[in-house]
Formats: sequence, structure tokens, C-alpha cells
Amino acid sequence: MNIQLFLDTLPIMLKGMVGIFAVTGVLVCAILVLRSISKKRDEGNNA
Repeated sequence: MNIQLFLDTLPIMLKGMVGIFAVTGVLVCAILVLRSISKKRDEGNNA
């Protein structure tokens, strides 16, 4: 196994993992915002 090649690819893997977590975070935030908007709309209709 070429250790130097493996160490050279670690920054690329790190960027990919950060990208995956960033997109997941954006999706979670969007879902939370949409749920809060939906909840407020439902409470307004029931009153």
C-alpha cells in the first residue's frame, strides 16, 4: 500500500465529507423551517 498516496488523498476525502455534512445540514434546516411555517398556518386556521 502506498502510504504517501493515501495521505495525499485525505484532504480530498475531507472536502467531500464536509460537503456531505453541509448539504445534510441545509436540508435539515429547510425541513425545520417548513415545519414551523406549516404549524403556524395550522394553528391560525383552528382559531
